Amino acid sequence: MIPLFIGITLVNLIALAATCALGYAVHAGHDLGPYHQLAGVLATLTCCATHCIVFTYFIATAKWLQHAISVKQLDPALADPTRSFKKQAFPAALIAMVATFMAAVSGAITFSYRIAPITHHAIAIAALLINLLVALVEYRAITQNGRLIDDVLRRIGSATTPATIV
Repeated sequence: MIPLFIGITLVNLIALAATCALGYAVHAGHDLGPYHQLAGVLATLTCCATHCIVFTYFIATAKWLQHAISVKQLDPALADPTRSFKKQAFPAALIAMVATFMAAVSGAITFSYRIAPITHHAIAIAALLINLLVALVEYRAITQNGRLIDDVLRRIGSATTPATIV
């Protein structure tokens, strides 16, 4: 999961940064408004997809872990740490998605009503920084969850004898 997470997170951060760069080019007088708007929509969708992939990872691995514990009759307490990993990642991811969506909405309001763009600029920069910080939180939670899964896989492997392998 780590290589996938790093890849999608880099795409997310690059999309957000590129959108910011296009926005400042528009502010400087370049005729790139439609490109900035398109990039904003795509960056917002990419952000939501990135964090939904993280949600899906934690939900799927928690289900797998419960199944492995049940089938291999392992200690149910092995699954307890997954809750704390989800509690780290889920709220952070939701905050990142909300901040990015707020940047998109404030951009649409700024464009549609021709108001001063300073609020949109501040929200967009905050969204970029929040996504960067959330990426670190998610990375840590995914790494810890991966270690837990590796531990369970080792326990399953050591519990399996050659006579029981089909």
